[in-house]
Amino acid sequence: MTPRLWWRVRDVLPIAEHAAAVSGYRDGSPHQPALLWINDARGDVLESNGTPVWYDVDGQVHHTRAETWIHTPTGTTGNPARVDERDGHLPLLAEHPDGRRNLLDLLRYARDHEVNWLAVDPDPATDDTNTRYQIRATRRDTAPPDATWKRAKVTCPTIGGGTYPALIADGYTALGGVVARFSHDVVQKMATDLVYLNMSGLPGRYPRIRLARGIAIVHTEQADGEITLLVEQDQVTPDATGHYSIGAYQWVWVPV
Repeated sequence: MTPRLWWRVRDVLPIAEHAAAVSGYRDGSPHQPALLWINDARGDVLESNGTPVWYDVDGQVHHTRAETWIHTPTGTTGNPARVDERDGHLPLLAEHPDGRRNLLDLLRYARDHEVNWLAVDPDPATDDTNTRYQIRATRRDTAPPDATWKRAKVTCPTIGGGTYPALIADGYTALGGVVARFSHDVVQKMATDLVYLNMSGLPGRYPRIRLARGIAIVHTEQADGEITLLVEQDQVTPDATGHYSIGAYQWVWVPV
């Protein structure tokens, strides 16, 4: 399977809505709302092509980054590269003769049905076969294909700093930490620990993990008045060896 770029739907959709809501577009872009896939010092990011431009409080153009692994010795990343500069223009309202959803409608559908990930093929020709954009409940391309895995103990502040045995990819980093995978028993222990942490902490401070039919489902708590809701953040399926990439490219795992 060709590697894809992966973005969180919840991060991409507000950028797409901005592009669709404004009346002007940046110079050099066709006169239609679009996402701009840009590769620069920030990595592979998506921005709105709309004007007025959406700036964050730090003065940067608002964007979301496609997180992936980095091979430390060579600097190689898991994100495929663009062949042509024009490949980075992702129109949001392009109509298709076969009646399929345009990209904006696809993102809205993903939000409404709690589908977490947008996967993008770098080749724009795949749009003709309806395979360039895919939405998925679970992310793929989480593990470097040629990695050597070694045993280690890792921790992560997102889940309260507990220590867990893992397999980590030797020579690879992610979010400044390591690329880690966990056995089913370790994920179950992690889930149990989070139950106790959530009982003693504020709602939403820590995520929750639920194992169902072999899938690890990650939730966060959100308060809605007097009701606390569980909002799905991710679904993690086991790999061929039965290990789970819990928190891949969202949580920072570091060796102890």
